[in-house]
Amino acid sequence: MEIIPVEAGPVATIGYLVNDEINKKAVVIDVPIESAAAFDKLIKEKDTKLEAILLTHTHWDHSAEAPALHRSSGAPVYVNQADEYRLTDPMKHSILQLGFDLEDYHDAKFLGHGDTFKFGDIVLEVIHTPGHTEGGLCFACHKSRIIFTGDTLFHGSVGRVDLPGGSGKTLINSITNRLMSLDDNYMVYPGHGPETSIGFERNRNPFINGIYSI
Repeated sequence: MEIIPVEAGPVATIGYLVNDEINKKAVVIDVPIESAAAFDKLIKEKDTKLEAILLTHTHWDHSAEAPALHRSSGAPVYVNQADEYRLTDPMKHSILQLGFDLEDYHDAKFLGHGDTFKFGDIVLEVIHTPGHTEGGLCFACHKSRIIFTGDTLFHGSVGRVDLPGGSGKTLINSITNRLMSLDDNYMVYPGHGPETSIGFERNRNPFINGIYSI
């Protein structure tokens, strides 16, 4: 498995190309604004077929260029149904006054907790982790012991909960009951900032340990 991060946009959001190099099949997890062209270039360079665009959630910094990548690749967009409304009317649900327009998308496919997505020999389990948004998802590859956490869990921190659809209690429950059930050696690939591990966050994250509250 090959994991290639693409950091883009005004808040340094990270999307990931996850590639099965042997079978030449891939997915993209999150498509930050100003990232679609970079993903198109990587897909061409790797001579791989994009099977799907998987969104951890639908805040615009993670999903803005999903429609563009869908057009260029033909890959379907997958999201949790509770987050679909930000895709279909993104300008209405942005709390910031943006200096650009966001493109809507109306043909998303839905993923729920416990679903799996297979491409080549790689299998991702879908883990529903509401709290940052209602339909927040993480994607775990248990064979390789990695998890993509979007804005649910960061190195030493957690996602903000003061935006519409956020809930501090729900987020901590999601992390505690679902992510912290994984072994310590799972590597965490978040939507912002450096990589970390479940073990590090279990032992050192002040929000998980109750030192800070949200």
